[in-house]
Amino acid sequence: MILNNIFRNINSKENQQIGFVLHFLMLVSAFLCSTAAVFDGYLPFGIAFISGVPKKYIPAAAFGSAIGYLLFITKGGFAYIAALFAVAAVKFILGNTRLAKAPLFSGLLAFSVLLVVGIIMGVSYEQSLAFNIGQALLAFGAAYFICIAFKIVPSLSYGLDIAQSVAVLVFSGIILLSLYRFSFLGINLGRTGAVLFILCAARFGRSAYGAVAGSVIGFMLSLFDTQLYSISACFSFCGLISGLFSRLGNLGMVGAYLTATLTSALIYNEQVGIWSLFFEALIGGGIFLMLPKTFGNFLRGLLSPKPKLTPPDTIKGSLVMRLEFAASALRDIFTTVEQVAGHLKKINAPDFEKTLNEIEEDVCVGCSLRKHCWETAKEITAEDTLRIWGRVRSNIPKEDMPLKMNCLRNERFEESVSRRCNEFDSRKKADNRVSEIRGVISDQFSAISNMLYDICQEFRFEIQSDPKAAEDIILTLKHLGFHTVSCVTAVDKQGRLSADIHIKGTSDHKINKMEIVKALSLACEKEFDTPSVSLGDDEALISISERPDFCVEVGFSQIPEEKGKLCGDSFKYFCDGKGRFIMILSDGMGTGGRAAVDSAMVSGLMAKMLSSGFGYDCSLKIINSSMLFKSTDESLATVDIAAIDLFSGSCVLKKAGAAPTVIRRGNKIGKAESSALPPGILRDVVFDSATVQLGENDIVVMMSDGAVTDGCEWIKTLVSEFKMGTAQQLADKIAFAAKRRRNDGHSDDITVLTAIIKKQPK
Repeated sequence: MILNNIFRNINSKENQQIGFVLHFLMLVSAFLCSTAAVFDGYLPFGIAFISGVPKKYIPAAAFGSAIGYLLFITKGGFAYIAALFAVAAVKFILGNTRLAKAPLFSGLLAFSVLLVVGIIMGVSYEQSLAFNIGQALLAFGAAYFICIAFKIVPSLSYGLDIAQSVAVLVFSGIILLSLYRFSFLGINLGRTGAVLFILCAARFGRSAYGAVAGSVIGFMLSLFDTQLYSISACFSFCGLISGLFSRLGNLGMVGAYLTATLTSALIYNEQVGIWSLFFEALIGGGIFLMLPKTFGNFLRGLLSPKPKLTPPDTIKGSLVMRLEFAASALRDIFTTVEQVAGHLKKINAPDFEKTLNEIEEDVCVGCSLRKHCWETAKEITAEDTLRIWGRVRSNIPKEDMPLKMNCLRNERFEESVSRRCNEFDSRKKADNRVSEIRGVISDQFSAISNMLYDICQEFRFEIQSDPKAAEDIILTLKHLGFHTVSCVTAVDKQGRLSADIHIKGTSDHKINKMEIVKALSLACEKEFDTPSVSLGDDEALISISERPDFCVEVGFSQIPEEKGKLCGDSFKYFCDGKGRFIMILSDGMGTGGRAAVDSAMVSGLMAKMLSSGFGYDCSLKIINSSMLFKSTDESLATVDIAAIDLFSGSCVLKKAGAAPTVIRRGNKIGKAESSALPPGILRDVVFDSATVQLGENDIVVMMSDGAVTDGCEWIKTLVSEFKMGTAQQLADKIAFAAKRRRNDGHSDDITVLTAIIKKQPK
């Protein structure tokens, strides 16, 4: 939190303490860069640092670089100091112009000044022009990345892109290179810091950052001393390994790093320094394990990719256009399939006339009466064929139902009719089954097309993005220790804000729903409801919306037809994340296990699709086709839905074959009935719909058929007289009363689902 607060207040002129801290950090950074030696004594990075920093930090940076050059110059005399002041003078003259802030210009400025310095140094130290150009190119690259690094300060709250991340790694590598000349009790500070640097990059930036960090450190060490190739290779290898094993947690990754270092030590056992690197890895790993969690959260957010915000309206328009095109294409597929199927059915449908021709070929070849039987007396021959066919279909033995035939080849005729008619029946059944399957698949194409169209309408007319709220949410979650991968905010046509947020870092920081609600409510100046959280591997999806005016108290009671048996009714209730509370009740055909499977399938699928944002009608089509397709036997289950808008109190009722729903609104009592068929019977199935406006203390009672065998009037009376108690008490009261009233000699599963509308507590 401290680091985040500092970065958020960098541009605040009122906070003098933070300004002093930042200028001091610039002085120290410049000092370290100016002491980072390459090629056994050359110091190009101090000039690069001055060239890359913003104008307001030049005095502190120039002072720090000058101290470093005065203390550690070994080659080139005071030419570096002259170059330092030349670069500072150019930066001051240009001021805050776009040219002075351009990374390419910073690199070119450092390159040109260092090239002149290199030529001067070459006169005294007999260095080649190629060597001087190489030093100047190092300064160019360092200044370029340092300039980018200073441009990313506003992005520290949201994460970095690839170019910014590389800039941070390069700048950090230069700082570590400056520490390479210092040792304490035989432990090299630069290499110990490099171990810590690689472990942090690998743990909080994953495998890519671990490998890049190891390569950067290895390259920097090779610049310091060309004899350190073995140690450079060790760092590169260890960075790769630590990145690969970063998912094992802190201890697992440190163990993998130490194993890689030990392996390198055994390979380069003639190098004495490689063994000291192992002990430095132990120290660096120990420091890494002791890092505070807040620092780890900051690094995770810094090294993670920038979160994806809600797309602007132009992209939304493109998305809507593509979805509409996909919906239209699916609708065209549905139409084309139906047309082609109609033509094929005419061509390939079983034909009784064709069957008669096949029987004639089987029996009458060479018979002198063939012409008489199939032309003059064709009707008599057809009647004989149908009589034999009827006997075969009824599975009646020939002895029990002898038939008088007019054919001279009676046995052959009966055998041919039996075989050909069985083939005709088989083809007919297959054709009917294919038609059913084709119809189901066509319905699914149509339903998916309608789903896409519903989403288009929602995007086009009901949803607007709120980028400001998305940025506030991202920054707030960062302060709570989470990195946001993406944040999609939406404002519906009533002005209600909702957000879907993909975060990482849940393994190191557990999600506290109340903490998130309070923080986001304060940041967005909205009152949010308790969020829905779906957890994954070190990540989570958070869905949150504004707190509605109403809430729902739910009660349910189930009494199976027979004790110990499965209940054939199933129900679901949930908030969809958009301010709607949805209750779903399904009654399977019959009782027991099969009814339980059917009702659970219907309620589960409907809940899944409605919570995903699909409409009622297209969801019913998908469920209906699924019921028709899942079994050749008759399989059905009712659908009863009550969707309550918790902001307005509007309640939408959807019924398909369901029992009545009793509603108490104020002092009035009524019921909603359905004449629609349940899914699983016919291809064409629709909801009966109604809408009722509810308020505080109003009641909705949904029931299965088993609760209303004695009618609904007594239930209406009971609900009307219900004054004190909970929704659960009301559900139990109705269910047990329904069981007592069962007097028709049959038993059925009883399910009662009650909802009492309440004002949201303050």
